Amino acid sequence: MVVKRHYYSFANAASELGFALAAFACGLFNAPVWLTALAAISMLAYWTVTRNSVLNRLRGATWATVMTFGFVVIISIQAGCYWLGLVAAGLI
Repeated sequence: MVVKRHYYSFANAASELGFALAAFACGLFNAPVWLTALAAISMLAYWTVTRNSVLNRLRGATWATVMTFGFVVIISIQAGCYWLGLVAAGLI
């Protein structure tokens, strides 16, 4: 028996957009850096949990490569959103 997995692409995309908007708001309203770090760490945790079914099938170097690349991309997106918030607020 084959179990069909349900992927909630729209819900995942909306949640990830929410994390990006949180980082943007942190920059826009000049929030402390620790609050932005909290948003980034929360996004990393969310990404890890929602991609768990795929990540569990990977082994060794492949798993490490995907996790590293994913974390670098997520941190880059969060940092970019924070920076855009700072620019939009005129703080830079």
